[in-house]
Formats: sequence, structure tokens, C-alpha cells
Amino acid sequence: MKKFKFLIRSSYLFVLLEIFYYLRIAPQVIGTHFVSDNIPDSFGNKYQLFLWKLLILIMGESIILIEKNWRVKNKLDNLPELLPRE
Repeated sequence: MKKFKFLIRSSYLFVLLEIFYYLRIAPQVIGTHFVSDNIPDSFGNKYQLFLWKLLILIMGESIILIEKNWRVKNKLDNLPELLPRE
């Protein structure tokens, strides 16, 4: 479980670095939806770039919590390795 948590939480570092990089180079208004000709038909603030990244962080922590509770419920919380379902 410790390896699983480390893997998920270390991916947060990459996500946060990506967020800060794109916030620095993004214009104030960005295209949020594009039609088939690569023409934006919907616009939004550059802080909408945070939305998907924040969702990834919330989902990662939720998965860790679910797996931790499953291991405790099945008395497998002392195993030092990942299980096939993880």
C-alpha cells in the first residue's frame, strides 16, 4: 500500500508543475471548446486549466482512501506489496 500511495502522490508533483507552467504561459482568456476546424467556439478564464488537474488530485486521494479501507476491512493492511486489484 505504501508503494501505491507513493506512486499516486508522486504523480501530484508532475500535475502541479504542469499547472504552474501552463498558468505562466497561458493568455488570460483561453478557448475551452473547439469545433472541427480548430476554431474555438467557447472561451473561459485561464484558471479553468486547474479544473481537470484538481479533479485528478481529488480522484487520486479518493482511490487511496477506498483501497486503504478495503485492505483494513479484509485484514490485509500489513502486506508490504501491491495486490493485483491495485
